[in-house]
Amino acid sequence: MLAAAKASGKSEVLAQYAKDYPVDPKAGPHDQPQSMCPAFGSLRVGLRMRRTATILSGSACCVYGLTFTSHFYGARRSVGYVPFNSESLVTGKLFEDIRESVYDQADPEKYDAIVIINLCVPTASGVPLQLLPKEINGVRIIGIDVPGFGVPTHAEAKDVLAGAMLKYAREEIVAGPVQAPRTGRSDKPTITMIGEMFPADPIIIGRMLEPMGLAAGPVVPTREWRELYAALDCAASLPSTRFTPQAFANLKQQVDLLWALPQWVMTAPRLGCKPSAVQPMCRRPKSTW
Repeated sequence: MLAAAKASGKSEVLAQYAKDYPVDPKAGPHDQPQSMCPAFGSLRVGLRMRRTATILSGSACCVYGLTFTSHFYGARRSVGYVPFNSESLVTGKLFEDIRESVYDQADPEKYDAIVIINLCVPTASGVPLQLLPKEINGVRIIGIDVPGFGVPTHAEAKDVLAGAMLKYAREEIVAGPVQAPRTGRSDKPTITMIGEMFPADPIIIGRMLEPMGLAAGPVVPTREWRELYAALDCAASLPSTRFTPQAFANLKQQVDLLWALPQWVMTAPRLGCKPSAVQPMCRRPKSTW
């Protein structure tokens, strides 16, 4: 499937995944983490966001497993699915069906964004989600490829969608004024935290940052589109794991000062680690709303 995907025009995407999420080229299927489809990571990010619809394009058995697991985790909303067969896959009708479904769902009264996820078979067949409109009726359209043969685990799949959303939001900021965060802007410089965290972690990290005159900012993946703007309007970013290179790269182009912290930063307050572990990496002019 990897060779088929490269031959179908997905070589650039797969090369980026290989760079961001390197694995041993000699590794076989038994060397992969024994877990369900990695795309669940991207699916969960979309399902946790307000006013965001998620549509899957993949084999029916894969979609069944992903939707079952998502509702097991309390998704409480529908997951879109565009079915296909050999004919629609080969003739390109699948892409037209995806495009039609996106237009049908693009209701600005309900959604800020629609996420379309290509699973293994559509990715290997080269279904070109990048040809979808970037916006329909004011609703943002984000298409990503999350094949099991290119994205190792759930953690990397979360990064794929978070990175795509941050890239889109950064382009909106560059283009002009954007919507302010629901909770308003902090009177202190904020630190954007990248990666999944336990509910108490931002509070603990916020207390650790307070003596430095800083405040804890949004956690990426966010729970709402407008939080992406707040994440990009930070003074620094704090990656909590090594699985977030795409989200980290998009923040790197936007923030004043980017901080590199150890992988165990989430447990830093509990281990008694000190802010001296922080190291400056780069500077860039700050964005405006």
